[in-house]
Amino acid sequence: MNIILLVIDTLRYDFIAADGNNWVRTPNLDRLAQRSWVFDRAFASSYPTIPHRTDVMTGRLGRPFHPWMPLRFDLPTLPRALAQAGYCTQLIHDTPHLVNGGHNFDWPFHAWTFIHGAEVDRPWIDDAALTCLDNWKQDPLLDFAGDPDCRTITNHTLVTYTRANRKRRRPEDWNAARLFLTAAEWLRDNARRDNFFLWLDCFDPHEPWDAPPEYVLMYDQTPGYDGRIDPRIFLRLPPGPDYDAAAEQIRQRKKALYSGKVSWVDRWFGEVLAALAETGLDKNTAVIVTSDHGTNVGERGRFGKGWPVYEQEAHVPLMVHVPGRGRGRSDITVQPQDVFATVLGIARAASPEQTDGHDALAAAESGSPWPRDAALAGRAAHAWAENPTAPLFTVFDKQEYLVWSPRPEDCRLFRYGGEDAVAEPDAARVEQLWTIGLEETERRGIHPKLAAWLRGRGEGKFPRACCRFPGPKGYTYYWNRLYNRW
Repeated sequence: MNIILLVIDTLRYDFIAADGNNWVRTPNLDRLAQRSWVFDRAFASSYPTIPHRTDVMTGRLGRPFHPWMPLRFDLPTLPRALAQAGYCTQLIHDTPHLVNGGHNFDWPFHAWTFIHGAEVDRPWIDDAALTCLDNWKQDPLLDFAGDPDCRTITNHTLVTYTRANRKRRRPEDWNAARLFLTAAEWLRDNARRDNFFLWLDCFDPHEPWDAPPEYVLMYDQTPGYDGRIDPRIFLRLPPGPDYDAAAEQIRQRKKALYSGKVSWVDRWFGEVLAALAETGLDKNTAVIVTSDHGTNVGERGRFGKGWPVYEQEAHVPLMVHVPGRGRGRSDITVQPQDVFATVLGIARAASPEQTDGHDALAAAESGSPWPRDAALAGRAAHAWAENPTAPLFTVFDKQEYLVWSPRPEDCRLFRYGGEDAVAEPDAARVEQLWTIGLEETERRGIHPKLAAWLRGRGEGKFPRACCRFPGPKGYTYYWNRLYNRW
């Protein structure tokens, strides 16, 4: 059985029509969902991009979450386990983080291909002035934000993004299009195989929410608006009365941009489904689709991801299609480590020792008991030292979720589908979820001194010595040292 694992960055569960959204257009994902096992309670764990992929790549829980750091060479990995089972393995990605800055996510694969063009990519240096992309245009709505001239952009992500896409002209030139067209070509080149593992990693719909005009116009029919984008909308806009007057229109515009990007990704994902059907690989190829995290499109005044992690960021899609193994929906609580175990289960490959995941597909098919009733999502423990009294992570069960703080009285309880915390939560219910969160952090192997501090409800001195960044000597986050203005 061939296996394709597609990780779509920043894709919200509730922005897929098959998952209940009645206005975002995702026909190709919907078509896959109709013949898949769909898991309605999949949640992020280690957060965000690189920590999530470490979860999936290693099948291990962090302490309690993986930090953002290069993939260790001494850990077993999913592609290596599959290679030992006789699979050939290929990575095709446009997610720059996987290889930028020495993150090492290429090394476990037999082959890998990187598609340039996403945010924080750094493919080219030139001394020419920046020029706006073809689908960018000044919007009077944002004139309060200052000079719209692209030559004055200093935001490093927009500088690198603009240069990476300077030759973008046709729809096929966009990075998501090139990613899926490359994957379709790879499938045609490997049509006779019955033992490949293809990891596709799509950075869209990550920011900037830059989509072709016709896709923006699907969701924004403001009279006189032509779907082109003012890049100032991607920046932090200055607060004040001018922003307040335009805030609702800006929120709706950003929501349209994100929705357009989701539909744009779906359109090109259709090229992979078409290649599978054309080659006959659809009869012997499993397809798994998931995401590392979601995002905010105006909830609580937030755009993009942040922390603490709310439902909008943590609740992710998960579809597992395996020819001959049926379809349905499951409400078991799945985390990224289970993707590791599920892929190996499909391949009938041996799992390395000391992994933490479970085969979600086998459990959904059999209806057998599932060992996890709650999910945890958050940043690595070394980040907690920034403000130990703040919310540290989030606990999700089937009824509600708790933004977890060391003291139960500081926690906030939320119901799914809402934005506001429960005004007068039941103290016993908060205590229950607080205890679940504490016990799960301990089970995941958090440092004993930090576990003791948490169990003591944050009393006493925070044990900073056990929360130092564990990255290799000399490593720093690459955007801190490489993204100088060129």
